[in-house]
Amino acid sequence: MRNERKYKIITLLSLALALLLLGLGVREPFRMATAEYRQHEEYVLKGAQIYAEHCVQCHGPYGEGVVGMPLNRAEFRVDPASPAGKEIYAYLFDTIARGREGNAAHYQWVRVKTPEGKDAWMSYTEMPAWLKEHGGPLDEEAVKALTLFIMYDDPSGSQWYMVGDSSKAPIPAADLTPDETGVIPLPDADVPEEVNVTAKALLRDLAKTQCLTCHRIGSKGAYIGPDLSQLGLWGIDKEFLVEWIKRASGPNAMPHDERMPIYWSQNRAITSTEIDLSERVVSEGPYYMPAFEDRLTDEEISVIADYLLGLK
Repeated sequence: MRNERKYKIITLLSLALALLLLGLGVREPFRMATAEYRQHEEYVLKGAQIYAEHCVQCHGPYGEGVVGMPLNRAEFRVDPASPAGKEIYAYLFDTIARGREGNAAHYQWVRVKTPEGKDAWMSYTEMPAWLKEHGGPLDEEAVKALTLFIMYDDPSGSQWYMVGDSSKAPIPAADLTPDETGVIPLPDADVPEEVNVTAKALLRDLAKTQCLTCHRIGSKGAYIGPDLSQLGLWGIDKEFLVEWIKRASGPNAMPHDERMPIYWSQNRAITSTEIDLSERVVSEGPYYMPAFEDRLTDEEISVIADYLLGLK
């Protein structure tokens, strides 16, 4: 009797253990998938933070592109484990890691004609290397996080709205500290003195122009838009700059293929000006910079453009 009871207990314990192991086996793939999802989300958040700190000025808060190529693109938002995703991951990781040298023999932006005969911008803008192995400040985990952030597989591109969120991925604070005379110091441009005086007064009026709340000029300003300290070396002309200031966004915005380059150097050591004009990358927004055509007069926009083009 005692042995029979003992065998029953052993049988029940064995059955319970088997059921436990079966349950663990069923749950394990789910547990692993959940852990992988959480790890991926952590990478994306870390990538957003790195992007906010290092990449916004060139590529825009929404990844819309400015002096850097647009990154908020549907073809990048794919599963990195898929065959296409592995190729895109390798391309983005390598580009971030090694950067692009650009071409010192040319301005950063050059006017070209599209195959359809329309004026367009071609970019030779340099991109620095970001991986420590190539002289940059980031380790492999950081470059991986930045790559996964750009590739986040959401059709709406929701990851871009983390950038600038103070609780998730804050952008470095602006420096608008006045000097001992009580004004924000700005560099002199290679323009007539009256242009320097008038333009600087406008730029210091933050409520009116807002330029320094997004852009850096000299040692002052913010890190949201491109650094304008050497805008005169970009290769752009006054007509374009005036339109850019007037119609950067909104219902009367410049067409997508006119507001920034659509041709981008695809290699790291350009030896000629030849770029395949059938391969274009056109930003479709959304655009962060507001339009100023109803906020500033034509004369005010003109003098600001003259000043900026004189910064070299």
